[in-house]
Amino acid sequence: MHQRWSDFAPELESGESDRVNDVIDDISDMGLSERSELFNDCSDEVVQLYEAADDGYVRQSVVRVADQLVPGLPIVTALDNDDRSIAIDEATFRDQTDALCGFLLEALTDDDGRVRQAAKRGLKDVFRTYGALDDEETLEALVIELDEMAGETSGTQAKHLREAKEDAKFSLQSGVARLVEGFEGEFGDSI
Repeated sequence: MHQRWSDFAPELESGESDRVNDVIDDISDMGLSERSELFNDCSDEVVQLYEAADDGYVRQSVVRVADQLVPGLPIVTALDNDDRSIAIDEATFRDQTDALCGFLLEALTDDDGRVRQAAKRGLKDVFRTYGALDDEETLEALVIELDEMAGETSGTQAKHLREAKEDAKFSLQSGVARLVEGFEGEFGDSI
């Protein structure tokens, strides 16, 4: 187990918001390479902690931390700019993004609405990352998968799955189409 994760795990297990927020802040302050390395080293422990937690707040915290460990768009930007200061290649980054996506999809089916909301926010970043990588195939597959998942459930869980599906569809649109849709959403028929 990575030493840093050994420090973080008890804080997350505590369920105390101040301690959890400190962990999230610590991860946010790390460099991109350090976050990527930590994700590689502790992704199994992240999943185990999530699965073992009876407390919804602990599961929500683990989802938030996992999202912080894979900073999608900043890494895409660094890779696009051929930034040699990060020690990650595109294949490794794609693997991490795929792993995070799978974890967040699972969390989107959690019984606790707080966990689902955190997963939905994390998936929005994952969808943007796939969009920035021009990975339409994965986004299209996610739209189909989320639609099927929503059809297998009901209530707020189905609502959250449909909302995530709409976020994935939104990421498939071109930049201009997203801008027009954003204006329509903001101003409605007044434009």
